[in-house]
Amino acid sequence: MHPVRRVSITEATSDAIERGASPIARAFRVVELLAEHPRSASETARATGVNRSTALRLLQDLEATGYVARDAVTKHYSTVPTRFFALVAAHQDHADWSEAIDPVLAELRDETGEATVLGVPANGAMVYLAYFPSTQLVAVRERLGTVRPMHASALGKAYLAALPTGTLDVELGRLNFEGGSPQAAKGPIELRERLNTARELGYAIDRNETFDGVACVAASVRIGSTLIGAIGVSGPSSRFTDDRIAEIGARVRERAGSVDARQR
Repeated sequence: MHPVRRVSITEATSDAIERGASPIARAFRVVELLAEHPRSASETARATGVNRSTALRLLQDLEATGYVARDAVTKHYSTVPTRFFALVAAHQDHADWSEAIDPVLAELRDETGEATVLGVPANGAMVYLAYFPSTQLVAVRERLGTVRPMHASALGKAYLAALPTGTLDVELGRLNFEGGSPQAAKGPIELRERLNTARELGYAIDRNETFDGVACVAASVRIGSTLIGAIGVSGPSSRFTDDRIAEIGARVRERAGSVDARQR
């Protein structure tokens, strides 16, 4: 997948409004906004600079396509990750990723008995593009298209830790640090400390940061020397002792490095 320069939501929406954006352009702006976090019709209207009735029509049209859903209780709208996953999964580049990464994930799952996953970055979060379930009776159950906050998840921290300094600064500025458990980093200073640790180890750790009772160990992964995301091993935190985390971390780091080596 080729790297894409992303413009901030505020810049994009402001520029679109000033130019008199078309309904299609506004619809894409709304999707970008909802990808950050769920919003009400009023919040969407304020963020896009249109009146509430216009925002509501856009949201309802997007809901009809299945790419946006409305929570019946909170009345907030949010994106439907699995719909976007289907588009990404159909891309030829993803087929190439699968050939390189699926065998690695399968090996890690068989060696550890825990679930393994590939996550790629998307708007301050990590989206699951591949998943191999655990062989254990008591396990963490996930699904393709799952979204996890970048600042809390091991996948996100492994990806961020692999970025060049300048790019990392930009990415940290885009994070809203929403989601995750009370153990997750509360801001960029705390997150940088955890990223420094991940760089030293060669892998990142999430122990009860995304959810209480869940742990994950992840390492960044490259295809053709291009950083695409991270692979990880996850399971109940009760099984992830310090010694086991170190063991799994070494395995994940080694396997992640082998993905790029296989493509050379």
